[in-house]
Amino acid sequence: MSLEYSTEGPVTKVNVGRLTNAIFAFTLLLLFKNIRLPSFSDTLTETPVEKFGLMQIPDILSFINAFIIIAMFWMVTFHIYHQLKRIDRTYLYHHFGLLVMIIFIPITSHLYQIFERNAIMSILFHLNMLIISISLIFEWAHIKNDRKILIPNCIESKVTCISRKILYIPLTATFGIFLSIFDLPLTRNLYYGTMILFLLDWSLTQKKQKNTSGGERE
Repeated sequence: MSLEYSTEGPVTKVNVGRLTNAIFAFTLLLLFKNIRLPSFSDTLTETPVEKFGLMQIPDILSFINAFIIIAMFWMVTFHIYHQLKRIDRTYLYHHFGLLVMIIFIPITSHLYQIFERNAIMSILFHLNMLIISISLIFEWAHIKNDRKILIPNCIESKVTCISRKILYIPLTATFGIFLSIFDLPLTRNLYYGTMILFLLDWSLTQKKQKNTSGGERE
């Protein structure tokens, strides 16, 4: 057996997991900074609380939307991560590229919010989602096709389930880009539907596994 696969190098699976969680936490911090908090100038101008609250509604909705998107990527990323037995160089390169693009989610989301009627900013937002999801596809394809780094007990149904879930986001992003070309508003709300698909898929998969295990016991 090759030494590269028999032992882990200086970059271990635990190291990558910690770095990944740190990047997602940092991304959520950047996202939260886009929500404006009351300042001293608001006190001086005696801005009414209800007026300030109404002004913040678009930013809060933008935060919720981007948070859901980040949550979906976090779930898929760690679904893939937990099927990994050890780190190899190819996976590491794919993963670092993925993490770089994750950090851009708050930036593209904020630009979308500021220039909400600008088709270019909308396309940029969905393009960022598309690049991240394509990175996940390549990352997962590398893992599932290399039995040296895939966990030994990874069942075929789990591989199929992860492969199916990964496709939801690029399909949504592609549809969002298509709608943005025609300058349609609120295209980022498509990802609420993607999250619903995630939840339905998870629910159906769990139900199927319970039925299968129940049938085997009988």
